[in-house]
Amino acid sequence: MKEPLTLEARIQAHYEELPPAEKRLGDLLLGFPGDIATYSAGELAEAAGTSRAAASRFFQRLGYKDFNEVRLQVREAKRWGSPVYLSSASRVNGSGEGKSVASQSVADHLEQEIHNLTRTLEAIRPDTLRDVVDAMAGARRVHVVGFRNSRMLALYLQRQLLLLRSDVSLLPQSAQTLGEDMVDIGEGDVVVVIGMRRRVGVVTRIMEIAQAQGAKVLLITDPSATQTARLATWTLTCQVRSPSLLDSYAAAMSVLNLLCSILFQRAMTEGFERLRRIETLHDELDELDAFAWLTNQSATEE
Repeated sequence: MKEPLTLEARIQAHYEELPPAEKRLGDLLLGFPGDIATYSAGELAEAAGTSRAAASRFFQRLGYKDFNEVRLQVREAKRWGSPVYLSSASRVNGSGEGKSVASQSVADHLEQEIHNLTRTLEAIRPDTLRDVVDAMAGARRVHVVGFRNSRMLALYLQRQLLLLRSDVSLLPQSAQTLGEDMVDIGEGDVVVVIGMRRRVGVVTRIMEIAQAQGAKVLLITDPSATQTARLATWTLTCQVRSPSLLDSYAAAMSVLNLLCSILFQRAMTEGFERLRRIETLHDELDELDAFAWLTNQSATEE
């Protein structure tokens, strides 16, 4: 049987054989394994009501060389974005009046969002942005790829690009295999891969195959994608940290909006004409109620 790799999986695999002193530490860490990244072995032992020696035996029993090896693995899991490791006992058990806690949460959230936006946008090189927009404007086809949480970002980008140009597809398509989706990718195409942390393994294969078939690849990701970024023609890195255990995609949405805005400015004549045709069709098909307020206003005035 394959030996479990993650901390919580190792604890669960050995849990029944743990002596009481070590089991208390196991119970503590199963609730909040991410706390290892910020506490010392002595502090964890004290919190669990056990000794440092018992803590050392506990980690060795789980197959770790020492506490530092455990902490390194947990820090990597936090960087990868696992909610299990991003959770904290101090965050869950925070004290204070409901109103003050809510106010502080809003303040912390705003501070982090401003930090994410500032760091993300300031890190984008103008020449990279220009090259990306030029490639997307002149591409034969644009393919936008996204899985899991990145899917909603990919859908947003695809819908906005379709307002500005034709031949923009969203991968993977419903009821299709990736082979059917990717067979037509070729020279002159741009593949936009949105791969926020906790990416699925197939993302790297998509990027490799897209480049092998002659397409250029734009990767929109977070700082954890050090290896994946090597497969991209261009990489735009978005900060996703949050005061909570859930990642924030505000900076990523801002980058997508920026790309579309510059693309529209670059091809103003063609883009505006396409938008005008779309709006005419909306009107002919009576699809939107965008002007319903005019009708209601007229009725009120009469």
